Amino acid sequence: MKNLMLVATAVIATVAAARAAEPPPPLPAAEEAAVKAVGAAFVEDWNRHDIKSLGSLFADDAQFVNVIGLWWHGRAEIQKEHEALHATRMRTSHLVASETLVHLLGPDAAVLLMRWELTGDTGTDGVTLPVRRGVMSLVTVRAGSNWRIASAQNTDIIRLPNLPPAK
Repeated sequence: MKNLMLVATAVIATVAAARAAEPPPPLPAAEEAAVKAVGAAFVEDWNRHDIKSLGSLFADDAQFVNVIGLWWHGRAEIQKEHEALHATRMRTSHLVASETLVHLLGPDAAVLLMRWELTGDTGTDGVTLPVRRGVMSLVTVRAGSNWRIASAQNTDIIRLPNLPPAK
């Protein structure tokens, strides 16, 4: 009897571990579209330089790490810092998302990865810089019937010597 209980316990543990290791079910098409719409709205707001609208995409307690590693805490700071950028070096910038991917983390959370290209950055001296390319990772959470950005990490793709070209 003791051996039977040990075998039963082992089987249950193995099945539970296998289920826990399974990836979450695919995001329903409507939810995937809603998460992608957050990224599309980010790009549209950026290009209209409508930073109030861009700020509304973020949760109140959102976090944002920009391309040079500055870490902004909360919607108000994220919006304030983007307003400063768009009043200066980004005032004529244009952002394009060339590829997006949604990865479900659970029923109320998803990561949106967005490959981007930016033109019109005038730098700190007012001279237009070459085209920049990067990847942004947006952790989105369901807020009622909407999705909001809870965390953002933006990364410039920088060519380093002796590395293969970026994909």
